[in-house]
Amino acid sequence: MAKKIYMTNLKGGTGVTTCCVGLGFALAEAGERTLIIDGDRDGACAMQIGGCANMQVYTLADYEKGACRAKQTLTSHPKAVNLSFISSLGLQDLSAAERAVEELDGLFDYILLDKTARGKCASALIVTEPYAASLKISDCCKAKLSDGGIKDIGLIVNKLNGGQILNGDVMTAQEIASLLRIPLKAVIPEDLGVPLGRWRKSTLKAFKAAADTISGKREAVCNVIRPYLGINGYFKRKVRERI
Repeated sequence: MAKKIYMTNLKGGTGVTTCCVGLGFALAEAGERTLIIDGDRDGACAMQIGGCANMQVYTLADYEKGACRAKQTLTSHPKAVNLSFISSLGLQDLSAAERAVEELDGLFDYILLDKTARGKCASALIVTEPYAASLKISDCCKAKLSDGGIKDIGLIVNKLNGGQILNGDVMTAQEIASLLRIPLKAVIPEDLGVPLGRWRKSTLKAFKAAADTISGKREAVCNVIRPYLGINGYFKRKVRERI
């Protein structure tokens, strides 16, 4: 059986889809058979970020209508051997995603669900930014997941800038996790190149650490403060303040 992880936040813009794709790539690179189910029924955002835009033959909408089997909705990534995607473009009945998960359960080690098919998940990851509005909504999200029966809830702190921590603008990831009372699973550094499709090596390394933590190989989180220490770090902080 695959470990099914529901990735979410009630606030838009926290980077749920980006983290879903980044974690999926890291798990696949580690040898885990990984499936990402794209919950964007209008734009297939996860498939675009993951480099599989317009590659699907069937979507969950076709599966919903009985035009194909769940296995036929799979889109294998052209470069990542162990990574597959499913598009939900045009899907109307959300229960179709849950039925597809049931059919595909035995084919994968991990199924990452981007805000879809929550009913099939025993685990969830809340993706938050380090800012007050996002933290408040993340706390509400935790309560909603718990009320929905999901008890295994972890936290990903995304877009965390070490310079802002040193300047006292935001809390550390550990402080955020303590405030929300959610186990910290990953820290993803701020990467202004991600919207352009360019992932820094430090970002990829952070997702690799996240994959190791989530798969139980080792507990590790990215140290976002180290690059901003010393004289070079001081200048980096000053440059970041002007962006």
